[in-house]
Amino acid sequence: MRRLNRRPEIEYPCPWNFKVIGREEDHMRQAIAEIVGDYAYALTFSNQSRHGKYCSLNLDMVVLDEPHRLTIFEALRHHRSIQIVL
Repeated sequence: MRRLNRRPEIEYPCPWNFKVIGREEDHMRQAIAEIVGDYAYALTFSNQSRHGKYCSLNLDMVVLDEPHRLTIFEALRHHRSIQIVL
């Protein structure tokens, strides 16, 4: 039996969660505020690595459509204060 690789069907606008990981929480918070701009969002602390080198934040917001979601993701991913975006 062959499985088809299908993209999930997402109905926009919809709530979306980005997990943002980096070294300095304050710098990450500032970067997220700059990237998200005037859109409403909630930002909460998620976790910290065992030795405190990394921390993660949950960014919850409503994305309007796929290009909006991907634009936010790419901007987060390429910001110097952010190491990983999930």
